[in-house]
Amino acid sequence: MRKILNFILMLCLVLYAPLHASELRKGFEEPEFVQVAGIVVNAGNLTPLENVMVYDESGKTIGKTDAKGYFTGRVKYSGKEGIQFKIKIGKSGYKSFIQKENWGNLGNGTSCIYYIGIEKKNRSDSDKAFSEMILQKDISYTSVLSGFTAVNEKQQFNRKIEELKKDNQHVFFEINREYYLINNGGWLKISSPEDRILIDKKRNVKASEVNSIIKRNQVKGMTPSASKDYAYELYVDTAIDF
Repeated sequence: MRKILNFILMLCLVLYAPLHASELRKGFEEPEFVQVAGIVVNAGNLTPLENVMVYDESGKTIGKTDAKGYFTGRVKYSGKEGIQFKIKIGKSGYKSFIQKENWGNLGNGTSCIYYIGIEKKNRSDSDKAFSEMILQKDISYTSVLSGFTAVNEKQQFNRKIEELKKDNQHVFFEINREYYLINNGGWLKISSPEDRILIDKKRNVKASEVNSIIKRNQVKGMTPSASKDYAYELYVDTAIDF
């Protein structure tokens, strides 16, 4: 009988030990981090900014930009429900900027690149802060810089749109022989001034006629369409007499 009890006791120890060891390992697992890098620029002229501090959510410094505006570091994140973290960008004379992330479970060691433009405290209306993020393994300066050209072009284009919007309420614009529908929330590139546009599911007109029918601040939505009768749809938030 005693031999049987000893056997049962040994069996329990054999089964329990791996489970207990697993729980212990969980308690001492390495923290989960995201590797981050990027370039911080002046939102007004897109020039790199040196000595910009990069902090995590707790206020701990994770990086500092060099003369090229480049920084690198790693951010601890909560891994319970995907990847969630914040980084804060700060520099004397500029407004603080906070970037929030909430991703799926991409695994420990995920890396990403940021392109961030921060505003001067006495900025003009055109110098709005911005950020672009790209998931990428190679976060070296060379890799980060190679992606900055596209970001620069996008910001220059957005600035041109803002200039075109001044002192008018137009929706249809021609920019460098290309055509756009623009509201106060964004823009939609179209093919031609002859493209058919359905306004609020009521009126089908040419794109070139839109400016004489509605104002930009009335447009609450824009979308391409698969209809054979019109290429795009506009939705308005004000009753219009068609």
